[in-house]
Amino acid sequence: MTTTSPNKRLEELTQKLRQMRLPIMAAQLRAIYTEESVDSRTPLDLLEQLVTEEFYTRKQNAIDRNRKKAKLSNTTAHLGDIHHSPERKINAQVLEQLATNQYIYSQRNVIIQGATGTGKSYMANALANHALEASYTVRYFRMTELLNELHLAELEHEMTKRLKQLTKVDILVIDDFLLTPTSELEQKYLMEVFELRNRSKPLILCSQMSTAEWHKKLGGGAIADAILDRAISNAYQLIIEGSSQRRVPSTGSKNND
Repeated sequence: MTTTSPNKRLEELTQKLRQMRLPIMAAQLRAIYTEESVDSRTPLDLLEQLVTEEFYTRKQNAIDRNRKKAKLSNTTAHLGDIHHSPERKINAQVLEQLATNQYIYSQRNVIIQGATGTGKSYMANALANHALEASYTVRYFRMTELLNELHLAELEHEMTKRLKQLTKVDILVIDDFLLTPTSELEQKYLMEVFELRNRSKPLILCSQMSTAEWHKKLGGGAIADAILDRAISNAYQLIIEGSSQRRVPSTGSKNND
């Protein structure tokens, strides 16, 4: 009976791993085989090393794919880089709570308010990046962009499909929310989105307007009442005050809209 050489067995194993779509494990196996200390480790140690490398590589690749799909306006925004100067009056306790990502699985919306340039978009992107690193999925829109996409989907008879996509994502970020008044059709679109995500997946809304002003921007009727109820009830609110961060000298981070 012919005995297969170790090198031949290694080659066959790595080929099988690649066929199983485990390329990192295949590369790691080859690297381990050349190490002098391999004989001193238990089979469980070796298996743990192989599996761990494959697991974390796949996890990081998934995070990178999700980050690309999120289409954030700032892919480097980080919660640790947010300026906490006294004039901004950022509620640190609320921000710390949001950093736990608990709002995601408790299905609570996040509302970020402040004048132009105060850092609303940066904060929303920082929260989104933080969630992406924890393997959640995110999609970022400016409100006009979202409404245009929904209008196009309706014209192409793909509204159901598009709404399903918007419902599936863990966090939906809507920036420049209600920057301008909305038409009846746009109010209908927003109602569809808010209703489908209500009590299942959170929204992050960035607005220059206070929530008290939203009702008028949404037409002031029954649809406005319904949207506000779904947006505001049990939501975390962060109000950013102070001057525009666009005038703050750069310190390696940009906390502006």
